[in-house]
Amino acid sequence: MDFLLYLYCLFFGIILIAPFVLFYYKFRLDESPFGKDEEAFVRPIAEKKRNMLDSLKDIRSDFDSGKLTEEEFQSQSLPYIEALDTIEIELKDKKLKQTNVNLLQTPKINENWTCASCGSFVAVPNAKFCPNCGTGRLA
Repeated sequence: MDFLLYLYCLFFGIILIAPFVLFYYKFRLDESPFGKDEEAFVRPIAEKKRNMLDSLKDIRSDFDSGKLTEEEFQSQSLPYIEALDTIEIELKDKKLKQTNVNLLQTPKINENWTCASCGSFVAVPNAKFCPNCGTGRLA
């Protein structure tokens, strides 16, 4: 009689624990239930880029509201533009390593250019982003 009691307890325990084990292996924490994200390797870099662009937009709004002068605006936006350049290079490197495809050479960039989005003249040498609106030069 004790043998059947142990067998039934074991069987009942397996029935109780099996859904949790199956759920754990089916929906792991490191994976999405909708499949693997192909762009997950560039997500942190893209987040840095979004943060830098938001900071640049904040500086622009301070300049538009009159809190900053033209010189202060240029001096405060220059480090963000340089950081955006390095982030853009890092993002391209990550994508190149992931896809193992050789990218075409980037077009030659003149030192002075006019932004296509806001129309302002950018006199920052080798700038790939507009200091006024944050739009990429080659976008």
